[in-house]
Amino acid sequence: MTVATGEKRIVLAEVMGYCWGVRRALEIIQQAAQAGPIATVGDVIHNPQVVERLKVQGIEPVSSVSEARERGFRRVAITAHGAGPQRAAEARDAGLELIDTTCPLVTKVQRLAEKLVRQGYFLVVYGDAHHPEVRGVLGWAGTSRAVAAKHLEDLPWKGPRGVPGVVAPPRKVAVVSQTTKQTDEFLAFALGLANWVARHGGEIRIVNTICQPTWERQEALRALAREVDVLLAVGGKKSSNTARLAEVGRACGVPSYHIERPEEIDRAWLEGKRVVGVTAGASTPDEVVLAVVDHLAALGYQRPERLWRYEAPDLDDFAE
Repeated sequence: MTVATGEKRIVLAEVMGYCWGVRRALEIIQQAAQAGPIATVGDVIHNPQVVERLKVQGIEPVSSVSEARERGFRRVAITAHGAGPQRAAEARDAGLELIDTTCPLVTKVQRLAEKLVRQGYFLVVYGDAHHPEVRGVLGWAGTSRAVAAKHLEDLPWKGPRGVPGVVAPPRKVAVVSQTTKQTDEFLAFALGLANWVARHGGEIRIVNTICQPTWERQEALRALAREVDVLLAVGGKKSSNTARLAEVGRACGVPSYHIERPEEIDRAWLEGKRVVGVTAGASTPDEVVLAVVDHLAALGYQRPERLWRYEAPDLDDFAE
C-alpha cells in the first residue's frame, strides 16, 4: 500500500472488465435478437446497465421458461452462467427455440461434473449454492450425487453440532469450483476436504475449475494493491467475481469497495487517499469503468496514464 503523498491520481488494473466469455454471450444474443424478441431466464450477465440496454433490443429477463411462454416469447436463452439439462427440456416441451450463451469454460465444468458422477464420485461444488452457474453444474451432476458448499460444515456428512468428520463421507469424492471463486480459498477448502476423506480411507479428486479470466483479474488486482491507498471494484451487485475482487483487495490490506455506479462513491472513502485503484468485474462494460474515472477526475484525481488490456481465450482451456 502506497503512502498518501504527492498528487492525487487514478491507477487502473492491468486486466479488468469484460472477459471474452461475456463478450461472446452478448454477441450471440444481440445477433439473435435481430430476428425478434428473446427471453432470458435470469440476467444474461450480472450487470444492471447491460440488462437495461438489452431490454431496448427486445431481450427481456424472466424467472422461468413457463413465464417466457406465458408472455408470448417464442425464443428463450440460457445465460452466460449456464443451466442444467432440464432447461433445454423445458424449452422443448414449451415449443420454444433455445439460444445457448453459456460460457464455454462453464460448459467444460458441466461436462466434467457429469463425467465424475458417472465414474462413481460424489461431487462437491465449491461455490454459492444459489448462483445460477452452481445450480447448472449441480443439474448436470444430478442432485442426488452432488452438493454445493462454501465451508466443510455445509457438507451433508456432519455429526453433532455440525462437526465435520464425525460421519464418514462417501468413498469417492471429487471437488470442483465455481469458476469465479478465489483460488486460495478453493484450495484451502479442497485440502480440508481431502484430509477429511483421507481420514476415512476414501479417494478424492480435486479439479481446479476457476477460470483463467477470473485468476488474471485477481492477480492484476494484487499487483495494483501495492500501488494504491484505496480500491474500487466496479460491477453489478449480483456479480460474484466483482465481489471477490473487493475481497481480494481487503485481503491485501487496502480499503476496498464494491460499487455498481460512480454515484455510489462516498467521499469519506477518499479522505487522505492520494492514489485510487480501479478494477472491474468480468461483466462490467467499459463505459461504466470510464464513468467512474470521469467521476474521480471531477473530484480532482489525475486520469490514468494507461488503460487496461483485453485477454484472448486460451484454447488449452477447452482441452478435455
